[in-house]
Amino acid sequence: MKEAATQPRIRAFVWAGASVFMAAVVLVSAALVWNARAVALADNEAQATRFVAGAEAALNRSLLAVDVLLASMDELMGLSGIMTDWIDPELASQRLRSGARQNLMVRYVALLDAQGKTLASSDTSGSTLQVQLPPGFLSAVLEQPVSTLMISPPVVSFATAERVLYIARHLRMADSSRVVALAELPVGALSSVLVQGVDIRGLQVTLERAGGQLLLSVPHREEAIAPTLTPPLQEIEARGAQWKAPARLSGANALVVYRPILYQDLRISASIPLRDALEGWRGQRNAITLTCLLFVAMIVAAGNLALRYLHRISQARLAIAQSKATLDQALESMVSGFLLLDGEQRVVQWNSRFEEIFPWLRSVMAPSVPFRRVMEETSRHHLPGASEEERMRWVDLRLLKQRQHQEPHEQVLPNGLTIQITERPTPDGGLVISYHDVTALRRASAEIENLAFYDPLTNLPNRRLLMDRMQQVIAASVRSGQYGALLFLDLDHFKTLNDTRGHEVGDMLLRQVAERLKTCVRREDTVARLGGDEFVVMLHELSTRSDEAAAFARRVGEKILRALNMPYSLDGIIHHSTPSIGVTLLGGTLQPSVDLLKQADIAMYQVKSQGRNALCFFDPKMQIAISARAQLEVDLQAALSARQFVLHYQPQFHLDGRIVGAEALIRWNHPERGLIAPGGFISVAEESELIVPMGHWVLRTACEQLAAWEQDARFRHIQLSVNVSARQFRQRDFVARVVEVLRGTGARPHLLKLELTESLVLDDVDDTVAKMGLLKTKGVRFSVDDFGTGYSSLAYLTRLPLDQLKIDQSFVHNLGVRHTDDVIVQTIIGMARNLELDVIAEGVETQEQKDFLAEHGCQLFQGYLLGHPMPVADLESVLDWAAAHPSAFPPLAP
Repeated sequence: MKEAATQPRIRAFVWAGASVFMAAVVLVSAALVWNARAVALADNEAQATRFVAGAEAALNRSLLAVDVLLASMDELMGLSGIMTDWIDPELASQRLRSGARQNLMVRYVALLDAQGKTLASSDTSGSTLQVQLPPGFLSAVLEQPVSTLMISPPVVSFATAERVLYIARHLRMADSSRVVALAELPVGALSSVLVQGVDIRGLQVTLERAGGQLLLSVPHREEAIAPTLTPPLQEIEARGAQWKAPARLSGANALVVYRPILYQDLRISASIPLRDALEGWRGQRNAITLTCLLFVAMIVAAGNLALRYLHRISQARLAIAQSKATLDQALESMVSGFLLLDGEQRVVQWNSRFEEIFPWLRSVMAPSVPFRRVMEETSRHHLPGASEEERMRWVDLRLLKQRQHQEPHEQVLPNGLTIQITERPTPDGGLVISYHDVTALRRASAEIENLAFYDPLTNLPNRRLLMDRMQQVIAASVRSGQYGALLFLDLDHFKTLNDTRGHEVGDMLLRQVAERLKTCVRREDTVARLGGDEFVVMLHELSTRSDEAAAFARRVGEKILRALNMPYSLDGIIHHSTPSIGVTLLGGTLQPSVDLLKQADIAMYQVKSQGRNALCFFDPKMQIAISARAQLEVDLQAALSARQFVLHYQPQFHLDGRIVGAEALIRWNHPERGLIAPGGFISVAEESELIVPMGHWVLRTACEQLAAWEQDARFRHIQLSVNVSARQFRQRDFVARVVEVLRGTGARPHLLKLELTESLVLDDVDDTVAKMGLLKTKGVRFSVDDFGTGYSSLAYLTRLPLDQLKIDQSFVHNLGVRHTDDVIVQTIIGMARNLELDVIAEGVETQEQKDFLAEHGCQLFQGYLLGHPMPVADLESVLDWAAAHPSAFPPLAP
């Protein structure tokens, strides 16, 4: 209660102090503004006064010089001692010219008689000069009782079409007659003297008579007849109202300063409009006002901060909110996008930069939103044309990569931005993800790399980049044991095309060849141009076996041959070209890149020597192996048609000695080579896609055997396991074909067990789960073959409708030899027990292995210790023996 009563008083005290400070700031600001205004007006007034004084002195000097020039005409020509008729026009004009040269402002001087006729002039026209004086100006000059300098109103000169003033005084001849000495001055010249190059904002300058008749002005006014300005300058002076007098030209409120000059009641005035005088002051006023507002805002902010601080003292829990506000401010100032996930992979916090990078996520982002939901929304923008299944696969891969906490990786957004993504785990199991825009850096790097490492004609890697990549591929090949291949291409008769059609057409062919080569290889392979018509294709990670790698290289080479044999359209001309291709394998051992290129080059020249448009391997032995592999593929095709395949069955035993099932294993009964195990032909079948019809045959044959055993009570309980290849399982109609086989043969589904490899299961989990689920509803059972060799996680295993895990024989083989394998086997058995799955060990060859497995909970066994793969008749004999001798393992079949 006391604290509640104290807080209003503290608040009132804080705001009272803030109000005093704000009032002081406002008063000081107002005083500064008013003082700045007074200073601005005073400065402009001082400038106007100085200007008028200077203009008066300059104009007096200029007019005095003209006056002296006119007055000196009497002495120059001796007018007071001669008669008008005695004047020699030419001699007089010549003297006037010499006198006029001394005054640059004067356009010409002339001597006129009382009728206005020119007696002599400094103009080139001499006495024939026609002078058009303002009406009444000549008589006004002649009527002066005393010779006085007079200035005419401004008029337009007929000779130059510009505004001029005439300055004149009368002179007496010997007979007391009067002549007029006249000078013509351009208004522009007199304006320059008047302004003196001064730069005063809004300055209006006039030369006028006492009655207000305007002679000249700056800025210039274009009236044909000189206007009369009102009110007269004397009246403005009498009013004595500074900065409220009308400006002489614009009429706006202004400061008007004037001074008379020496001649004919003339006045010089300077007007500075109040608006122009205060132009600079307005900027000061705005700055002072802005500063005042800023200080007021700061005072208000300081008052608020003070109140918050006092409030936080009494309520310590607000410290957490303040810390969060500080964190938010720091996050908002980051140049990178920021996202924080909790231990359950839900959104905790993000910054505005994250939304700028991913604007399509603004509607999704909210606290506690699952990160998977964010990824699903992102997939719609990354894969706009993809199916829902493909999007979910993309999301699963992204989340898998996140769980593995890999090094920073980059992602290219649909808008072209390249974002570097860095993921770091937090102590509570969450994740901190930063998104940094590296688009400019990557573009700059790409430009530099393109200049240094790419051929400018085809935009393919050049020799320098190729050699660098070759070194990397060779080193990686030595580590991984994977073979690659190098294909050296040379275009046949390219020089003839260049010589006959020109280099431009040759360049067109090279560019088209480059594009076709890129379509023949994988994205990770390299297509380079060495120069001229020589290209190199580098294939890497083809296989761990040299014969398989060579077969792959041959297929790519033949694909290139077909592509480059297609016609070319070169500048409207259809052209046919062929390549010669030399191939060499790389990998296995460290080899110099130059030597490999030489090998491929030599092989290419062998093609040239044998007629061109073909492919040749550098190693003749490899050529033989490739031919044998191709023949094997042809033989396999024929074997399917000729029904040369048979099934052997390896029995599977329970710990108590019962035979519970068997695994169906394919054998090839070759007419010449005899019985061939799967290791001799399965890899070729998988590469040639023969594995699909072969697998279907195995499935149908096994189901037919199950249906046959259904009629015999001795064997009707036996389950058969059938291996399913990845290519076969990924067929769209796989489920339908399995169901069709079961229906067609009449086999009971629960006796059929499909064995899937661990890598197959993880390749596309959603597709795998869907297909397994459909078959599971029909009663088909599933086992994961070679379990432990892949990277399965418990999360995936729980999603799969499995019945059994099969321990890979590589682990069983090392039981009792390698401790790590012992631990792995125990872990697999324990995992299967926890997931309520059966577990079977394959490759059991010794009693010690079987005892170890049994001791740790494994109850199903398969291996040479208990039984070799055998024909169905032998298996049935073993089953009969087992039925007659329960609880005992049968002797091995021969």
